[in-house]
Formats: sequence, C-alpha cells, structure tokens
Amino acid sequence: MADWVQRQVAKAPPWSDEKFRAMQELLGPPPRPAEFVRWRVRLYCGHVRDVRRSRGQERPAGGITDHERCRECGLDPSVIVAFEPLVGDG
Repeated sequence: MADWVQRQVAKAPPWSDEKFRAMQELLGPPPRPAEFVRWRVRLYCGHVRDVRRSRGQERPAGGITDHERCRECGLDPSVIVAFEPLVGDG
C-alpha cells in the first residue's frame, strides 16, 4: 500500500506556493526535536531499530504506534514486543 501511495503522490502536480503556505498554516509549525524521545524497540520479527515518539507518550508501543515496518525484512506491520528509552537523546 505504501508503494502505491508513493506512486500516486509522484503523479500529482506540484503545489502552488499559495497552497503550500495554506497547508503549513493548517498544520502549524513542525515539532522541534526536543519534543521527541528516542526508543530502541524489538519487533515481532526479531529485528531491533530506533524510533522517535512524542515526549508525551509514556511508551513507544500503543495506540496507532504499536507497530513499525521492519526495514530489514520488510514485515509490515511488525508489532513492537519490547522497548527501552535511549537516555540522553531527544
């Protein structure tokens, strides 16, 4: 599905500066890096990767973020089965 979405977006005409500014206004400013926490997660497939989550989340798994696409084996979704915060990184 992600590949299909990327192909569709690639076909879309470029946005005008006016439309781009309107979308930026709608979405607001991008989050600052300090608003994120880095976690090391182990996926169901057994691979480990680092992810960023909003500082407001107590854990990286849960809600809409309880899974990740594994970049190593391609399993999508691969459920997060274990995690630990990476101290000192924002």
